[in-house]
Amino acid sequence: MKLYVGSHTYRPAGYVTVDIDPASNPDIVADILDMAVVESASCDEVVAGHVLEHMEWPDSFAAIAEFSRVLKQGGVLRIAVPDMAALTRMLLSGEAAFHVMGLIYGLGGRVNTFERHRYGFTPGMLVDILETLGFGEFDWWNSGVPDASNGWVPRGLQERIGMSLNIEARKLASPTIDPKALHQELLRTPMDDFVSIVARLRARQAPDGLRPDLAVSPKLLQLMHFQLIEAQQRIRYLEDVVQSVSRQAAAPDQASEE
Repeated sequence: MKLYVGSHTYRPAGYVTVDIDPASNPDIVADILDMAVVESASCDEVVAGHVLEHMEWPDSFAAIAEFSRVLKQGGVLRIAVPDMAALTRMLLSGEAAFHVMGLIYGLGGRVNTFERHRYGFTPGMLVDILETLGFGEFDWWNSGVPDASNGWVPRGLQERIGMSLNIEARKLASPTIDPKALHQELLRTPMDDFVSIVARLRARQAPDGLRPDLAVSPKLLQLMHFQLIEAQQRIRYLEDVVQSVSRQAAAPDQASEE
């Protein structure tokens, strides 16, 4: 079975459609936070095109965890959301500012409350979440449906630029941590860094007196590595400044001796 969630009026061939709004007449009326009608490990593919941004954080994490639950091992998840990194760059440059703001906040919410935008994602944020839930083999995907996954922003008179972040991932393993426990911790501290919360929960689960296995959090190790490099560069810069000041201070004394 293949699911197309947040379907609105789209009916892609070969997919079972899921939507929370009965007015859309989907095959399954359900909140994607709880698709109990869909059996665990029963789906080969789940497509969620511009759905997650309409949910509060961290409920959007719980939705991705639900996608993981219904997917078979080796199943494919295709997610599309507004690319907040690209939209922020355009906003800072002043390009199509009104259009970009409308995309960020979801102005369709004036007509339909389900169309409001409540959160945003960057590529790194999605990868962190998906890796924690056991996904890998990341790729880009193109939608064959004329939905928001093909969205664009006007640029100049004739140009346009893609604004949709389309990430494909394959379910390779079980989640590295209990999704329900992680969701509860995210609810408790929603402003905290996701990777830090995951590391904190793993540390709690480690046996007493044992150091938690940091190898399961490569993003955290990478961040620490970058911070170490930056610290080393700052130390070298300060050493160069000290040497330069010392040479300048010594120069007048040498000149007077001559």
